[in-house]
Amino acid sequence: MNSSAFGRDTAMILPKLNPVGIALASVAFFFVGFLWYGLLFTDAWMAAHGLTEEDAGSPAWMLLGLVLTVMQVLGLAIVMKWKGIANVGDAVKTAVFLWALFALPFNLYAFTYLTAHNVTLLAIDASHMLVGWVAAAVILALFK
Repeated sequence: MNSSAFGRDTAMILPKLNPVGIALASVAFFFVGFLWYGLLFTDAWMAAHGLTEEDAGSPAWMLLGLVLTVMQVLGLAIVMKWKGIANVGDAVKTAVFLWALFALPFNLYAFTYLTAHNVTLLAIDASHMLVGWVAAAVILALFK
């Protein structure tokens, strides 16, 4: 890969991203995480990890989660800009494709190398990423 071309392309794209779209997509993705881990699958996720309420970590870690969410949204926005995604349908297809190539394999690493091989945990974490990436992609398409 030509690193100078990559750098030039990225430098040209970043200023062209819609900051409102990035912010809204990040909030939506973060909200999906709240729904997944805070409401819908809290008990199943904690049980899959063998955690209790007392084991729950500091809410300060959520700040790192927000930073990671914004980083993912920026990456998705850059790819969508590179591909010239102009509509919601193409945005959803792109998000699902990228999820299958990047997010799902990262989730599968944990499944593969953790001794528990917990299918419930894999399903919760991978589906969170899928829904989050799709939600972010839709918002990015609407705020291109």
